[in-house]
Amino acid sequence: MKNYLRAMDRGEVTSFSRNSYEVIFAVFMIALAYFYRENPQIDYPRILYFFLLLLGSNFLFNYLLRRRSSVNLWLIDLILLLNFWVITGVLYCSGGGSSYFWVLYLLPVFGASLMASFKDAVGIVFLCSLAITFMSWPLTAADLAGVLALAVKIGVLSFSAGVVYSTSQSRKRAEAGLAFKRGQVEQLERKITETESDIVKTASTGEVGTLVSGVLHDLGNAVSVILLSAELSISGETPEKKDLERILKGARYAKGLLAAALSIVRGQEYSFETGQLKEAVESAVLLTDFSAKKRGVTVELDLPGDLPPLRMCRAHIERVFINAISNSLSFVPGGGKIRVSARTRGDLIITEISDSGPGFPGKMLKEGIKAFGTTRKDAGGTGLGLFVCEQIALRHGGRISLGNIAEGGAKITMSLPIAGPAGK
Repeated sequence: MKNYLRAMDRGEVTSFSRNSYEVIFAVFMIALAYFYRENPQIDYPRILYFFLLLLGSNFLFNYLLRRRSSVNLWLIDLILLLNFWVITGVLYCSGGGSSYFWVLYLLPVFGASLMASFKDAVGIVFLCSLAITFMSWPLTAADLAGVLALAVKIGVLSFSAGVVYSTSQSRKRAEAGLAFKRGQVEQLERKITETESDIVKTASTGEVGTLVSGVLHDLGNAVSVILLSAELSISGETPEKKDLERILKGARYAKGLLAAALSIVRGQEYSFETGQLKEAVESAVLLTDFSAKKRGVTVELDLPGDLPPLRMCRAHIERVFINAISNSLSFVPGGGKIRVSARTRGDLIITEISDSGPGFPGKMLKEGIKAFGTTRKDAGGTGLGLFVCEQIALRHGGRISLGNIAEGGAKITMSLPIAGPAGK
């Protein structure tokens, strides 16, 4: 007996109607039947009993379905067959095959196409077509209009079922793709929590300590951008495309940062490619855009369109501008300004990041950039931002210098060879 029941089990469905469209449609049809009650084809008031039964059954089914997360396919079939039987009664009381209420058959057809299997959809279309044909019988060869009307009705039911079924399958495939991606994310989360980091496995303690300090500093910037942009997205009725782009940029930057850190720990060199410095700068500005707006600071770009392509490791160059802009944002007052400019001088590209803040202290200008040397320890500064920038510039064969501008404010100047570091 258990084997027989197991064989009869058709599974459950989770995507089923939880709306009141059927109820609204039935109310409309009741009103239509009432206003056409003088029509000699309508058996009034008996037709109202079928309409009330259709209305009551759909209301009851919607109430029950809203309280369930999944429904057995046999129950769905029972609902569809009950609707088919009631609608057939409506047609019988309103002129049979010539009744205008044949469109009610679209309710079970749509339901089967959306929720059930292909066989169920075909079966419901067949039953509805058979009922319309039976109530239109007899049809003679001379009754061309009747034959065409029957063909149109069957064609509408079949076409509607095909369109709705195709649409529902596309939606199910999209949902399956999303479920697969969610599964991948969950698997990655488990992997992160259950396994040790590749960095710890392949690097010495000293190397890991140095890298962790620098990488975590930059990751903190990227994660802050992602979190703040996500908060902006969910706070509005519809997410802004710019916020979503910022989240993607931040996530890609964080991923590239980790990949770069792993390659450094494993003894690999920077990955140098020829590209446009302007694109790297714009990407960095996008990642810091929300923080700048939150503080009321304007970030201006002065990047000539004729800058020559630069041989660089883009992920690391983006780190330089992100750290430099973030450093300025820590000091520039509300309503202030940060300016990023670039120009060509010989075989070098010279970039400047200047701001309208208080400028660098004299001691820092005299001693230069040092790791863990910060003037903002009380505010959570680590002193690693500018140190990381300098190390990246040196790996590119360039250099970084600090200064103050005459009008007041700090200036970071970075020079990079257009051809990249020697031998790279």
